Amino acid sequence: MTRALLLVVLLLLGAGGAGFALSRPCGWAGWVAGGGGCLAAFALRDLVVTGDTLATDAQGRLVVGGIDYRPGRRDRMQAQMVVATLDPATGAEIARADLGMQGRPEQLRLSPDGTAMAISCNALYTCDLPGGSQPRETRVMLFDRDGERRWFAGIEHRHAPPDADGRAFDLGFLPSGNVVFAHVAFDAASGQVILTRQQPLPDPNARLPAGAEIRPGDTALALDLPDDFIPFLRLDSARSPDGDRIAILARRFSGPGKLRAAIRIHDIASGRLLAAHDIDRELAPAILWHPQRDAVIVALAGAPAAGADSELRLYAAGAGE
Repeated sequence: MTRALLLVVLLLLGAGGAGFALSRPCGWAGWVAGGGGCLAAFALRDLVVTGDTLATDAQGRLVVGGIDYRPGRRDRMQAQMVVATLDPATGAEIARADLGMQGRPEQLRLSPDGTAMAISCNALYTCDLPGGSQPRETRVMLFDRDGERRWFAGIEHRHAPPDADGRAFDLGFLPSGNVVFAHVAFDAASGQVILTRQQPLPDPNARLPAGAEIRPGDTALALDLPDDFIPFLRLDSARSPDGDRIAILARRFSGPGKLRAAIRIHDIASGRLLAAHDIDRELAPAILWHPQRDAVIVALAGAPAAGADSELRLYAAGAGE
């Protein structure tokens, strides 16, 4: 009986790998392989997600920022920054913009009309821009959807010190789309600073301090993480489009075969736990509500190697899936 069960599992996993060109169901086979209840997986070819760089545009398409690792001279890799647009139903790549620079994107935010992309670099890594590297600045740039850079700026670390993950500030747009917030406020058209003091930024994908409970509203939410699961200092979150639910992503370091991440989805008003997923794969620090399904999206952390691929995974957000 045990050998027969093992054979079924291997056949299921093999079938899943054979259909991996665009998307595949995870289901029970994904759970056996460490997916922790994964509903579906979208392959990311030549793209590794390294930060909070998942978004949905005005047409409901998925937008994914990351690195296309390419072989360079003298056995050094090029970390080319790219942004891909995907069909949310199948994961098929619709378009890809090469940003014409190397670095490690830490945040990606789309303008409300979906025509512009604000991207900030991880402050712990070099961000290759005209004028050379500025090691004591965090770079922020605005691009159009084709990858043409409109402007770039730097925020000095003495004004906005980066945290242990390399984030120096929260990035976002004013609802009108004419202002970009990156510690200070920039005119979206020109890149000129228009407000120099730090701006509070309400963000549906905010980072939250780790603890036994969080309070995104009036009700405290108990995270109820697995025993001995000590997360990183910051939790990633995403609110549902209607604002009634919040998805929390907790990550940690651990050895092979041990839990690496946990997703908890709560009703904000009541605090009720709606879904829980424990995952033994390393995830990027990003979580996004799927624009069509009652599910959230996370990204596997890919290896820094030339030609490296990665994967988006969908997890059920409640009883609807």
